[in-house]
Amino acid sequence: MVACNICGTQRAADAQTASVRCNVRRFSSEHFDVWRCSSCQSIHATDEVDLEHYYSGYPVHAATLDWRLNVVYGSMLRRLEAAGLDRSRRILDYGCGSGVLVQYLKAQGYDVVGYDRFSEGFDDPALLEASYGCIVCQDVIEHVDDPLALLSQFGTLIDAGGIISIGTPDAAVLSLDDPEDYVHSLHAPYHRHILSVDALKEAGLHCGWKLERHYPTMYNNTLFPTMNPRFALFYVRALDDVYDLVTEPPRVDSWVLWTPRSLFFAVLGYFFDRHTDIQMVFRAPAS
Repeated sequence: MVACNICGTQRAADAQTASVRCNVRRFSSEHFDVWRCSSCQSIHATDEVDLEHYYSGYPVHAATLDWRLNVVYGSMLRRLEAAGLDRSRRILDYGCGSGVLVQYLKAQGYDVVGYDRFSEGFDDPALLEASYGCIVCQDVIEHVDDPLALLSQFGTLIDAGGIISIGTPDAAVLSLDDPEDYVHSLHAPYHRHILSVDALKEAGLHCGWKLERHYPTMYNNTLFPTMNPRFALFYVRALDDVYDLVTEPPRVDSWVLWTPRSLFFAVLGYFFDRHTDIQMVFRAPAS
């Protein structure tokens, strides 16, 4: 029997399932099966895949620090500072992709390093033998085979009183009745186990951490025009509806992007977020 690796509940014979297309352009003709745990509502990938194959040419690994990322990373930094981050704390960006957040935080005067086993130049395992005052894990925990083991590892890396920021989709919001509507949050086959908001909170508390901040929306939901997930979703759907578009130069070659609906979400999308992603900032015990 297959069990949920978050809460341990056995997969029921009538578990909710769905077939999800890959939202990366290179593999967009492929579909993958997922299922939902009836107990904690987390969503799990069914198919075993060669992740090295799918991460080859992964869009995020080509991202560069541009004005758009400066805007949204400013929002991320304000959240971390509100949770107690200061320049005395060394930061680990775990799962850093191309290192753009590392680059941004360094420019803001922070001591920061990045680790990503699938990204050349950031795959030094020695970084996981040090300790840090802050760990940022943005859009990563859902990618790993054992999310709870990753949180446990963070417990060995974090300094006393340090903060751990986890950003991830909320499985409880993602409907498997219409997987195409949530194809970018399901992000098959890269997302292996997507935790529900309650499951993530419980997992952090189980590690002995205090929940310092809970944001029911992603850090990239800003009031800056076009810099919000609702407009981003409208934008990608107006083109070829693939994840690659978020790291490519902005395009304006679709008439849909010049409609009143597009302009509405560009300016007011912040207020119409679908809350598919959350961010929790935990604090490790002081001693």
